[in-house]
Amino acid sequence: MAIFNKKIPNQPENEPENTPIANETPVAADDFDFNRYFLAERRIALENVSYETTKPAQSDSGYKLTGRDTVVAQIAGNTGVKITYNRILKFEPDGPFTLSVSYSVMLIFNPGTRDEVDWKTVDVAAQFRKHCAPICANISSRISLLIAEITSASGQPPMIIGMAPQPQPPQGK
Repeated sequence: MAIFNKKIPNQPENEPENTPIANETPVAADDFDFNRYFLAERRIALENVSYETTKPAQSDSGYKLTGRDTVVAQIAGNTGVKITYNRILKFEPDGPFTLSVSYSVMLIFNPGTRDEVDWKTVDVAAQFRKHCAPICANISSRISLLIAEITSASGQPPMIIGMAPQPQPPQGK
């Protein structure tokens, strides 16, 4: 169990200092450490589900199901960064439905290191995809489950759409 803000007897109470670093050093993409700049708490929530039925266009060659995953980062003031992971499925040519599922992850800034980085210059979405593969896999699994449930509930066989394989780091010899 961790104890926070424990007072030590006979010690004056000092408020923590949060002064910006005068010479901000750029953070290299390979050195970006989410555990340093964000608190361990990660709030994952279902953001949006959209299922739209359409009248299928005529097609002699059939329909091709296409899917696309996107990850977008949005700075939320001095609080943190909101990451939105979205998967959209649609048919070419226009088929019987279009389905979109989005989850968001709220990353809370570590107050002690927040000002070390110019957040407007960091591609947080790319860093999230690169360094947070377990969270991406978790969200992708949740999205796949929802897609299977929704397509099954609409009277079709469930569509089980897995995630793209994540690149593996090179193994040491």
